[in-house]
Amino acid sequence: MLFLRFLCVTILCALATVQIRFALYEQTEYSRNESMDSHHAFQSNPYILTWLGKQKHLFDADLTQANDLYKQALIVNPVYIPAWLGLAELQVDQNENENANAILDYTGVLSEDVKRWRWDKVLVAYQFGRNDVLASDLSYIIAEIPGKTRNNALRMAFSLWPDAKELQKQLGEESLEYLFQYATRKRKVEQGLILWENFRTKTFDRQEKDTLAFINMLIGKSEIASAATIWKNYFNNPPFLFNGDFNKKPLQTAFGWRIGKNKGATWQITEPTKKEPRYAFKLHFKRQKNINLHNIMQIVPLQGGRVYALKGEVKTKNLTTDQLPFFEVYGYKCKAPRNTTKMFSSDQDWTEIFLLIQVPDDCDAMVVRLRRKESTHIDNILGGDIWLANLEIAESSEIYTILDEK
Repeated sequence: MLFLRFLCVTILCALATVQIRFALYEQTEYSRNESMDSHHAFQSNPYILTWLGKQKHLFDADLTQANDLYKQALIVNPVYIPAWLGLAELQVDQNENENANAILDYTGVLSEDVKRWRWDKVLVAYQFGRNDVLASDLSYIIAEIPGKTRNNALRMAFSLWPDAKELQKQLGEESLEYLFQYATRKRKVEQGLILWENFRTKTFDRQEKDTLAFINMLIGKSEIASAATIWKNYFNNPPFLFNGDFNKKPLQTAFGWRIGKNKGATWQITEPTKKEPRYAFKLHFKRQKNINLHNIMQIVPLQGGRVYALKGEVKTKNLTTDQLPFFEVYGYKCKAPRNTTKMFSSDQDWTEIFLLIQVPDDCDAMVVRLRRKESTHIDNILGGDIWLANLEIAESSEIYTILDEK
C-alpha cells in the first residue's frame, strides 16, 4: 500500500515538472512574439486606436492624426461605437456639422437595444444639442440601465426639461416611475406634484412605498396640505390618528407611527387574546438606562383653528423611578400650546387617557408623542412595562383662536 502511494506521488511530480516546463516555454514564445509584434497589436486594437485618437484630438489638437486613428479603428472594427462617436465630435470641430449629425444618427442604428456606450452617446448628443436623440436615449437608460448611469440620466433629464409636463412628454410612460422617485429623492416639490398626477393611476400595490416616501418628503418640506390630501385619499380618511389600535406595523414614515431605537427599551405589537381582547403597543424598559424617551411619535394633519382630543387606554407594570412616561402634543413646525397628560402610575390596569389638542390657525399638523424625561435622582434607571391601546383623536365642537393663548 505504501509503495502504491509513493508511485502515485512520483508520477504526479513528474507530470507537474513537464507541465511547468511547457508553460515556461509557451510564456517565452508569447513574450518574444509580443515584443516583436507590439506595433501590430497597437494597429489592430480599436480600443487603443480610439483612445489615442481622443488624446490627439482633445489634448494635442492634431485633428488630422486623430481622424486617421479613428478611421483606422473603424477599419479594424466597423461597428466600434466609441470610434464613431469620437469621429462625430471631430467632425464638429472641423465645422462638418452635417456629417457629425449623420454619424450620430448612424450610431443610433448600431446601438439599438445595446446598453454599452449608451451614456457616451448621450454626452455627444448633448454637445450637438440633439434633443431628439437625448429624449430617446435618456428614456432607454432610465428604463434599462440601473445604478449611477440611470442617476446621471435622470439628473440630465430634469436639467434639460425642468417643466415636469414637458419632461413626461419627452421621456414617455416607461420612465414615469423613475422620474417620480427621483423627484422625491431630490425633494423637487413642484415637479413631484405634477408627476404624481400620472403616477397615482398606477397599480397601488406597486406605488405604495413610493407614495409614502413622497408624502414624507412633502412633510419635510412643510407642504402639509398636499401631503395630507394624498394621505387621506390613500391611507387614512378620518379618524385623524393613524393606526391608533396598533393592528398594523408602524409605518416609520409619513403620518404613521415613528418608533425610534432606544438602547434602554424594546417594543412589540401584542395581538388580542382571551385575557387581553385588544391589540396593544408594548414598551419594555430594561432597567439599564436613565432614558430620555422622545422617539415614539406621530405627525397628525389637523385643521387650524380647531380643538381636538387625544383619547386612549394605557396600562403599566413595575415602572421605576420618579420620572414616568406621559403623552404630549405640540405643533409641527408651528407655534402651538404644548399640552401633556400627567405621568402614568407605576402600576395601573387599563386606564383611559384624555388630552386636549388646541390647533392655532397657522398650524396644519400636530405631533403626538410618548415622553419620559431623564431623572435627576440617584435611583434613576427606568424599568418596567407600558401598554398603549385604542388611541384616537376626536374633533371637538370648540373653536380655538389666538385669543385663547393669552
